[in-house]
Amino acid sequence: MNQPRRQEPQEPFTGVHPGEWMTLNLPWRMAFWERIRPLTLMRLNPHWNVEPRAQGGQKTAETTTWDVQDVLLERHFPASPELSAGPGRWVARFPGIGLVLEAESRDNGANTALRWEQEPAAKPGQGLPLAALRRTVQYWLPSLREYYRLFESDGIKHRFWRLFMDKVMLTMNPAQRRICSFIFKFTLVELVLILVLLVAYFQFIAA
Repeated sequence: MNQPRRQEPQEPFTGVHPGEWMTLNLPWRMAFWERIRPLTLMRLNPHWNVEPRAQGGQKTAETTTWDVQDVLLERHFPASPELSAGPGRWVARFPGIGLVLEAESRDNGANTALRWEQEPAAKPGQGLPLAALRRTVQYWLPSLREYYRLFESDGIKHRFWRLFMDKVMLTMNPAQRRICSFIFKFTLVELVLILVLLVAYFQFIAA
């Protein structure tokens, strides 16, 4: 007798399907979308190693094209993002790989939503396949959401983490972030062990 086929559990919606909106449950902040820069946006992708493309044999800060190494997809490609912001809407196009990211104001500015779409690449055969785009935005959109969350208020905690992200984390490539994370965790474990030893000493030996 054939056993009924067990249905796989449905994954919770995470906005990884093209055209589906991911609700952020955060108010719309136009100033954020106006100030975000292409390099910051690309470095929010946790798997992109981004370097400015050399122009005339030299790398310049004014570059509009970057060389991207996607360590998740194991691909190299150029990126020339085109960002635009208007009332209640923000769009980032990556014509080289055929990707569009969009943000939209919802509920009269009380909420924000994100989505992505695939579009024809600037040059035929140059864009990434749909499956590859889905994999990269699966981690990119949540990263953008958490960065956006830091602008929810102007308190000291949010200011500190914004400064930390802008001056430290977003200046590193993925490998450097992993090393930094490992060192931080190792240091934290060391501090906990030292604290335990000090408590044990004063509790049982010095008493």
